[in-house]
Amino acid sequence: MIQRVVFGKTGWAIDLVGCGEIAAGLPSVFVGWDVRIGTLREFRDHKPRAKVTRQKDGWHWREIGAAKPRHWDRTPPKSAMRVMTDIHDVAIYWYLDENPHLLCLHGGAVKIGKGLICFPARGFSGKSTLIANLASLGHKVFSDDVLALEVRGNRGMSLGFMPRLRTPLPPNTAPSVLAYIKDNCGPVSHGWLYLKLKRPQIAAFNQSAKITTFMMLERVVEGAPALEEVNTATVLKNLIAENIIRKIPMPEIFDRLHGLASSSQRYRLRYSNALEAAEFLARQFA
Repeated sequence: MIQRVVFGKTGWAIDLVGCGEIAAGLPSVFVGWDVRIGTLREFRDHKPRAKVTRQKDGWHWREIGAAKPRHWDRTPPKSAMRVMTDIHDVAIYWYLDENPHLLCLHGGAVKIGKGLICFPARGFSGKSTLIANLASLGHKVFSDDVLALEVRGNRGMSLGFMPRLRTPLPPNTAPSVLAYIKDNCGPVSHGWLYLKLKRPQIAAFNQSAKITTFMMLERVVEGAPALEEVNTATVLKNLIAENIIRKIPMPEIFDRLHGLASSSQRYRLRYSNALEAAEFLARQFA
């Protein structure tokens, strides 16, 4: 059976062959993209960018005029969750290719009070777990992994994805947060779990808000959460390292990121317990 997935806000489509579990899960991952699933006849006006086929040794991706996820030729994915996370990732690059004016950071962002607190950091920094804890307190999530930056106005823009957590969750995760994750659990398998947050607690595709604070994260073994002010140069260095766009001339990248860093509050958060840190940030910034 061939199913066509249409991402209505962009006009993109992907054909799925023998991928019922993936087709069922994708609408839970993309927020505000107007994801629709149907037959080739129903969506005959949408030319697919790729065709994903389930075979005996895993899933295979055939490019139709658009780049595929990395490593598929060498190691085809063995789980439906891996396919969904790769479609999630490749959609980011497709979108950025079509919007070359945007900068984009590895990092999370949550709206607390009047603006976004941005956590510029890549994997294994603890940001997704911290963001899940902030979500459990009712704060609006804009990103847990990749945040687009608008050209003007110091604004961060959501790319419309549900938070994605590694499993098993940290052993010190608070019972209230575990219950929240259980109540808002989306697709889960093979070391990953998507939170399925309800609007307005999750920002939709292309929704933006002003960045007011950059927060560098430092996990420690024990101790209460604490904030330390950091200078512009320290944050700018971090933003340049986490910028995933290289097509814009470097002087322009530098100027835009310097403007963001210099006009925002800048802190380092040291913490040992994610819920304590989330509650601390809520008290400080809400």
